Amino acid sequence: MRTTIKDIANYTGFSVTTISLVLNNKAHKIPKSTKDTILDAAEKLNYHPNQLAVGLVKKRTDTIGLIISDVSNVFFSNLAKGVEDECRKKGWNLFLCNTNDKHERDLSYIQILADKGVDGILFCMSLDSDKKKAMESIALLEKLKMPFVMIDRFLEEASCSSVIVNHIQGGYAASKYLLEQGHRKIGCVTGPQELEDSRDRLTGYQKALKEYGVPYRQELIYEGKYDSESGYQGAKYLTEQKATAIFTFNDMSAYGAYNYLKKQKIHVPEQISLVGYDDIFFSELLDVPLTTVRQPVYDMGVEAVKQLAEEVENERKSQKCITFQPSLIIRNSVSVCRKEE
Repeated sequence: MRTTIKDIANYTGFSVTTISLVLNNKAHKIPKSTKDTILDAAEKLNYHPNQLAVGLVKKRTDTIGLIISDVSNVFFSNLAKGVEDECRKKGWNLFLCNTNDKHERDLSYIQILADKGVDGILFCMSLDSDKKKAMESIALLEKLKMPFVMIDRFLEEASCSSVIVNHIQGGYAASKYLLEQGHRKIGCVTGPQELEDSRDRLTGYQKALKEYGVPYRQELIYEGKYDSESGYQGAKYLTEQKATAIFTFNDMSAYGAYNYLKKQKIHVPEQISLVGYDDIFFSELLDVPLTTVRQPVYDMGVEAVKQLAEEVENERKSQKCITFQPSLIIRNSVSVCRKEE
């Protein structure tokens, strides 16, 4: 059982009040010998304060929650590492909640974290959250009066701070690079169309096409789910459309595309070029290292904690949008297009 102040009082013979003053560093008039005896007893009995009780007094628990959609996706693992590292610097604790991209779990974890008394929530909403579902999550957070910051996947209507990437620029940079290499039949494996980040990457793609005078063709767009299976099926579809290059909207989809192309003995980049998005760790370790758009994911996690901390510590709601800029990382998966299109 947990050691209590009463246990220390029984062990030392001092009063509960004296014990409490010493353990809370308020024993200004208590002799040093008494303090030392109490602190030695606390250590011997393995005393740790009840954080819930401390939180009730301070009205703070120094604990936050992180809700992510898929912990097996390296993007979210890197994000979580940035969040945890910054929490440790601040002396905060972290609850990690994985929703498996289910909106119902978004709602469930928001309520659970509120019941646990967290000071705030970092929220990456699930993939199946259309606008209606996203607003349902936001409404619950606001009903609970819970400080929160949205990361990566956000909703413009939400009156909260957010930490995002300029995905229009990311989509533009990847597409422009392929166009510079002579590709004019560039296929895309997108994310779900209801997600703002996927729509923004597609907007960047369209912007680059327009700049080069290349018509947008709907048949070159395959809607995926940001997973390897989408990449596999998307590559199958787009090779049937005779695409000379494939731009996948995340690296997990690119891995699936690699898998399909390898099985079909279609060589990257000699027969088809491939570009991903995220620059997660494995992308440079592939047989043909992947050209991809880097998101500063770890830094986003750090910044999200800073934004939430500012709200919690100042007890004032904020509505900042911190936007990180992506960068194109050129490796070996793109070659100059020499095909007639």
